[in-house]
Amino acid sequence: MILIPSLLLAFAVLQTPTHSELNELVESLRVTHAPDQRIQWWDVHVEKGESGWRVHGSLSSEETYAAVKQAFEQHPEVDNQLVLLPEDGTGTLVNALVNNSVIHLRREPSSKTELVTQALLGIPIRVLKTERGKCLIQVPDGYIGWVNSAEVHRVDQEQLKSYRNAEKVIFIAQSGLAYSAPDATSMPMSDLVIGNMVCKVSEQSGYTQIQYPDGRIGWVDSRQLCPADAVFFQKALQNNLVATARKFHGIPYLWGGMSSKNIDCSGLICNVYFMNGIQLPRDSNMQSQIGREVTTEFVSDDLEPGDLLFFGRKATSNTKEHVTHVAMYIGNDEFIHSAGYRERVSINSMDSSQPNFIDSYPAIFVRAVRIIGEDPNGFRPIPENDFYNAIIRSTE
Repeated sequence: MILIPSLLLAFAVLQTPTHSELNELVESLRVTHAPDQRIQWWDVHVEKGESGWRVHGSLSSEETYAAVKQAFEQHPEVDNQLVLLPEDGTGTLVNALVNNSVIHLRREPSSKTELVTQALLGIPIRVLKTERGKCLIQVPDGYIGWVNSAEVHRVDQEQLKSYRNAEKVIFIAQSGLAYSAPDATSMPMSDLVIGNMVCKVSEQSGYTQIQYPDGRIGWVDSRQLCPADAVFFQKALQNNLVATARKFHGIPYLWGGMSSKNIDCSGLICNVYFMNGIQLPRDSNMQSQIGREVTTEFVSDDLEPGDLLFFGRKATSNTKEHVTHVAMYIGNDEFIHSAGYRERVSINSMDSSQPNFIDSYPAIFVRAVRIIGEDPNGFRPIPENDFYNAIIRSTE
């Protein structure tokens, strides 16, 4: 009579997972359901509580949250305290707008940590959670990072509807200013960079009165603005891509830069295509997997302006492909790119006889990809992006 309970107890002990086993489960779930934490928040931990094991933390994806919840249902002895973001529990995709010309998204809630990307004035974002004056946000290309809370303006559903229905304009000059009056000698309201989006209020004396997300009013030279719909719904053309790219020439290089203040290689490509109606993935290795492959040789015969050129290390029998840089072909054997070694956006040549030829590039060329004229494959017209779709006026 004494042996049976002892055996049952021993069996129960054997079936209780160890800390190591639970951590292995968490890691396997992360690898399967959240392999790229640039675009998905994963903060999952297992620890011993007063009454046993508990799993806690937060996730940004409903699908991943459901998968993790299901996995831990097989371990009822583990208390599941995971939270699905956003923390307000509304499930709303867009709940804020960027309120400065450029804001910096960082890896951790500290200005001393890595800059992962930037976001521009007026774009729709998702605030996931707040913490000591910082917000964890997600931007339309999927990237996630921490920003200063004061740099974003929270909106409820009524305010979002008003923003959606408002006439919006986009700043198209490389850089400039909004003024306190329709006069360039008046007090500046703020700086502006290409791609900034604001609401149009009125026009006077060659200036457009604009409204910021937080309600501030300013005036901008009307020649530096265009209707947002003209950007959102345009058909991308080769010559327009090249003209847009040239606006960024000379802009300083910055790892994580995504604006005409400072920009990195893939940030340049994202900006150029966005201003021509197409939303691309954020990073060069992501961009290398979209569109249609044109060539894997560093030659210009088959290339067209607007094609993306990728550099790094080709795959071999022993190593995986590793893309580290992207440029855009602009014709006549030349390409434009934001290169760290030059510390600015520059134009270089594929022709070894030209002074702007880079002799190291042919050896590290991986492939060329075409976006223009191809069926969407990893890229989408701006109106098909869920974030932008929430703030674009109906065309009906």
